[in-house]
Amino acid sequence: MKGEPSCPRCGNRVHAPGDPSAHLPVVPDSLVGAVPDTVPEDLASLPAAALPLGAGSAVDLWHCELHGAVHPVQPVLSPDAESLFEVVQHSQVPLWLPWPLPGNWRFSGLAYVGDRIDGARATVVAASGPSPFGGEGDLLLIAEEMGIGIGARFAGLPGPDPGPIFEDTAAHAKVYAAGRPTPMWAVPGTGDRAVFVGEARGMWLWLVLWPAIDGTMLYDEVVLTDLRDALAEIPHLPIGTLSSRFFG
Repeated sequence: MKGEPSCPRCGNRVHAPGDPSAHLPVVPDSLVGAVPDTVPEDLASLPAAALPLGAGSAVDLWHCELHGAVHPVQPVLSPDAESLFEVVQHSQVPLWLPWPLPGNWRFSGLAYVGDRIDGARATVVAASGPSPFGGEGDLLLIAEEMGIGIGARFAGLPGPDPGPIFEDTAAHAKVYAAGRPTPMWAVPGTGDRAVFVGEARGMWLWLVLWPAIDGTMLYDEVVLTDLRDALAEIPHLPIGTLSSRFFG
């Protein structure tokens, strides 16, 4: 994540709405002019970003050369109460954090997908502290609307959503999110990190932990708080240094 808006799926630079340098998809001639009574055969192959969807459509979004119309990831925010409070006030999705934090763990940064007008459509909250197995541990807690793709990106999946992870498999762990028991599924093949995904408050919930062995922490009782419900606690959060996991 760079110091400019980027794509939630790949991290590449994105073009602002109306940027003439963006390479927009070409609309087939059969779609130019009046809307036909029947759907043209080439409609199925047309990128969604090119469809004439009217107000609030792709033309209002940012543009990634690889993924088309996207909500932008804003530059990473340093771990301080003021930045966190501002995002919390305008977020459409939860900002999850274990609360209270485990011993000697600290809030270590924040990123969000969206803008200040419409609010956050996905949030990434970082916490860092001593690993139970020695050395330093890192945790990213991601809440996102379906189709955003930033959770899959940190999980190392092609995305934008978890895919068939839930099929024919019982949940591997459980957390309590805003007081509700929330099943979580372990994502296989994620290399140096442990990844769990579930659903809370109608959004995807991703937990990404480094090193991978720290994933065993989820087999204990983990209680997550939506910081939108805990505004009074924000000034009391222990603050650490900005997590390097945002930039890996």
